[in-house]
Amino acid sequence: MKFSVTRVVTKDIVTDAFQGIRNLFGLRLRGYEKMLNKHIKEAIEFAEVQYKIEWWKLIVNPLTNGSAMIIVYGEGEKNE
Repeated sequence: MKFSVTRVVTKDIVTDAFQGIRNLFGLRLRGYEKMLNKHIKEAIEFAEVQYKIEWWKLIVNPLTNGSAMIIVYGEGEKNE
């Protein structure tokens, strides 16, 4: 059975302000990395609760300025 889990995440104004400063100096944008990693982990965990996963893939797409869509999809049997 095919499955997909979708999450849309947005940045907040405080994170955006600090990351803008870091970006000026060419530093890693750790605030955004942490935000994406947290939501990716949650999407995978949600899929693992719902399905006995055989395989999965991950897509992260920017939507608009400040938001991204995370999609975890794959195949697995539905958990009972």
